[in-house]
Amino acid sequence: MGYEILPKIASRKQMYSQLDLAINNISQEKEKKDEENTTSQRKYLKALIIESNSTINQISPDPNIVFLPTSEEDIKILQITRKDNISYSYLDMLDPRFWILYSLDTSEDIKREVKHLIVKNNSRLDYAWFSSSLLQSISSRYSKTSFSMKFHNTFENENIPMKKLAIRLWAEDASEIIDNLLNNDYIGKGACISNIEIEHRSRPDSFVKTRLSMEGSINISNGTSVDEFLDYQQKIVQGHYKPIVEHIERDFTTNFSLNEGFSINGNLLSIKLQQKISNIERVVNDILKGIHPFRFVGFANKISDEDYLLNVLDLHTFSHFDLEIYPDEIFINLPQGSCGNSALRLFALCQERIDPKATLRGDGNAIIAT
Repeated sequence: MGYEILPKIASRKQMYSQLDLAINNISQEKEKKDEENTTSQRKYLKALIIESNSTINQISPDPNIVFLPTSEEDIKILQITRKDNISYSYLDMLDPRFWILYSLDTSEDIKREVKHLIVKNNSRLDYAWFSSSLLQSISSRYSKTSFSMKFHNTFENENIPMKKLAIRLWAEDASEIIDNLLNNDYIGKGACISNIEIEHRSRPDSFVKTRLSMEGSINISNGTSVDEFLDYQQKIVQGHYKPIVEHIERDFTTNFSLNEGFSINGNLLSIKLQQKISNIERVVNDILKGIHPFRFVGFANKISDEDYLLNVLDLHTFSHFDLEIYPDEIFINLPQGSCGNSALRLFALCQERIDPKATLRGDGNAIIAT
């Protein structure tokens, strides 16, 4: 019933044709369910953004995953076996730094496989981390048809008046509702946007409805053509996310010089907190556990109760950098050649777990304008 799985393909043209069929089928299924007034679970097309510092030949997938070739080097088919079922997803590596994985598998299944690829095999892969600030910035020019907010006061910060916040809301246009929640004296302290759904139109007679999440997953729930989705995806990855990563790597890394004496060149990043951290030691210990989602290990040097200096090993790229944590600010010293995506991961998680109103700054200016 319907377009349940993606078939094998041999070229980019065939891939786009199959994605177009999937989007049109999703729209037809939605219309059918609306007419029948049913609430059964629908299957969405998903595009998962993967930040890469590897080539495909350096990836060691789980035994249930096989990379199948196509006629084009920058497209692979992921053949995934789960018990007696085989599914196919498409891995597009046209941009070698930012891969896109297209799938009709359930969100639970495909996200589990992606997590294994990123976390479990020293792959030098990472999620694309869309912080609450970045989701607000991207969606600012669109009507928002649904959104979620999720905040977990993981470090028991006494300056945040809640332990958890979880909100999911649908509306014809939720823009004003989001603004009211963000500016609410109580809820606003935990109002961290975790995903947001918009309707994108590049021309009046065509559209795509998509939901973008914090970890770079895009769900397509309705639409008329793959062209609309590719236009939106291009704006998200090439127009928003990639320039921020490259800006950090180009302008906010440091290096040392011994020419004519010792000197330090470059600029630091910082995460400026609106709500002070009440227990820095707890934050330090949790950040350096070496597990998902932070994926940092290292050593902490306590300068004072309100000043910790961390030497960090990033398990994404296995590179070192320094953090200095104060109650109201976290300084990030990335050596030249570091991965800017690691800073965006730290910032997104700080907004989700420490302070949703935190800002990422460099040279006194906000890196992400909201």
